Amino acid sequence: MTHDNTPPDSRSDSGGADLIKSDNVDTAAGVYVVPSGGNATPETRMEDVAARGPYLVLWNAATLGTFTVCRPDGVVFWHARFHADVVFDSAVDAAKAGALQAVWIAAKAREEWGADVATLRLTVANQGFDRAAIEVAAIASGLILELAVDPGTNPALAHPVGSWIDWWTHDLGTLIHRRQGLV
Repeated sequence: MTHDNTPPDSRSDSGGADLIKSDNVDTAAGVYVVPSGGNATPETRMEDVAARGPYLVLWNAATLGTFTVCRPDGVVFWHARFHADVVFDSAVDAAKAGALQAVWIAAKAREEWGADVATLRLTVANQGFDRAAIEVAAIASGLILELAVDPGTNPALAHPVGSWIDWWTHDLGTLIHRRQGLV
């Protein structure tokens, strides 16, 4: 959620991706609803805090043997092989593992920035994997997840073949698209 309360599906930076909707946005009224008091869930309280923290944008794609994570500007941030002992039976399983790697690196960026909670807009190339598993990993890592699927223009699909890029060679701050609610 942005500091001006625009719902995620009305942002101009969606890049043509289909946003997977959240129940916390009333798009008809353009109102972001955060319950308060005893009825608030931990997730809604986190969303309220995340609205004041960094907004991370990552693009992600995976094959059966590799995964790629790109920065908001589409530059490859991390391109690596999955662990040698990991064998995936399907592209869907590999896509889920790649998305989990993206959540992990976003959590590292959130920690380095010093925020308790951040928002992660993760655009993946493949759909069909267990969204709940990615959401649980994000929540456990202090991230509110906005998950989108874009198999057409996802820059992570154009990964450098045979060239490995280590995440620790880059500044994690480049993953922050904008700092929400901060003056």
